[in-house]
Amino acid sequence: MIHIKHILANVVENASKAKLYHQNRDIFLKYFDSIEQYEALISAGNFKKIDQIIKQNSSFNLDEFIINFKN
Repeated sequence: MIHIKHILANVVENASKAKLYHQNRDIFLKYFDSIEQYEALISAGNFKKIDQIIKQNSSFNLDEFIINFKN
């Protein structure tokens, strides 16, 4: 049984990723076929697919970006 803390942590993590991708749309949009595709993936919470597309089309690393963004 999944504990409520794990569910809450997942919701917060997904909301944070959605906010990151939404606020930095101009940076990430160049890796996608269209703005509609990008927005649809964010709305669906399909962050694994977003990461996959970005990795295929660049040398970008989300973990490094987050670390540098916080500093």
